[in-house]
Amino acid sequence: MEVRPARLRLSTAGAIAAAVLAVGGCTLNLSNKAEARNQWQRHYTLAQGGTLDVRNTNGIIRIEPADGNTVEITADRVVQAATDEAARDGLAKFDIRETVAPDHIAIDSSNRGPGVMLNLSRHADYHIRVPQWTNLTLETTNGTIDLAGPRLSGTFHAETTNGSITAVGLENNTTAETTNGAVTLEVTRLGDEGLTVTTTNGAIAVALPTNLKARISARVTNGTISPQGIDLAVSEQSKHRLDGTIGGGGPSIKLETTNGGIQIKGAK
Repeated sequence: MEVRPARLRLSTAGAIAAAVLAVGGCTLNLSNKAEARNQWQRHYTLAQGGTLDVRNTNGIIRIEPADGNTVEITADRVVQAATDEAARDGLAKFDIRETVAPDHIAIDSSNRGPGVMLNLSRHADYHIRVPQWTNLTLETTNGTIDLAGPRLSGTFHAETTNGSITAVGLENNTTAETTNGAVTLEVTRLGDEGLTVTTTNGAIAVALPTNLKARISARVTNGTISPQGIDLAVSEQSKHRLDGTIGGGGPSIKLETTNGGIQIKGAK
């Protein structure tokens, strides 16, 4: 009777050893050294005052305003996996969804849905040219958002989680939000809804024309607030709080960060 438990223990140990050997024989290389990439390109005609909406998960979004009414999009899609075959298969399943109307173009590579595969990483880097009057809504998770000048007369909404936001030549309603990253903006004009910037771990730097009319509200938890080169009429000020007006008041400028400083600078 005592032999059975011993045999059971031996059998169990053997099964475990066999399982270990079986796992050891599998390809479990998760270093993702293999890579596959391609380039996705589109051209659209956008009606005056229309909107471009780009949603991404991993990767940068770079925008350049241009003359005309054409939206030009180039997305560099990159997939990394343990094997060449897995990388190619992942790239084949890397969809970019398009929803196109005369006044609204939506591009979505946010990696949602059944096409997502395990044990691989993928990202799309966007390089986009838009009419300078385009309203922009840009969202990514792990990546920067960058808007080049000289000017964007449309609205600008940018949101990322792990990445910075930089924009030049803003002339309308603006919101910029990130969690881990800095926000650097150069504003030429304000829309009626003003400017709102929020980040958690990162600094905020905003350059404003000296003749701008606005109400300013800035909040910081761990950091300082530094107004420079602007004629600011202060209504309330402390180490972590600043309220006031420039040019007698106007649309609101709201700036808030937790860990990082806030710089408000006058620019010609």
